[in-house]
Amino acid sequence: MKIDLETQDFPQFRLSTNEDLILFLIRNELLSAKLINQLSIIGFDTSFFSFELGIAILSLMGFRDRTDTLWKWYHDMLDSYVLKINLDNHNAVKAIIFDFYVELRVKLYNEQKK
Repeated sequence: MKIDLETQDFPQFRLSTNEDLILFLIRNELLSAKLINQLSIIGFDTSFFSFELGIAILSLMGFRDRTDTLWKWYHDMLDSYVLKINLDNHNAVKAIIFDFYVELRVKLYNEQKK
């Protein structure tokens, strides 16, 4: 199956299709979490609206052992990055998405060294 994704615009380098897919999923994970958080703040019951892209993100990145500790770390990172998102600044959102990706790469590297 061929998925035609809008490629990420990072001027210093070109990403592979797999990395573009991961960034696409991270973008959707962060933006949906932001939306869910905002709806919750104004009083909506969001228990029916959340969805989890983390399993796809971690799998595509190469995390083999998805332990409870990894999931806690992932969701803590997700929560901290969601707080950084300002939907009015698209360039900053792209930077936050890429920073989250880099955090995941560093975590994977450290996990593989163990």
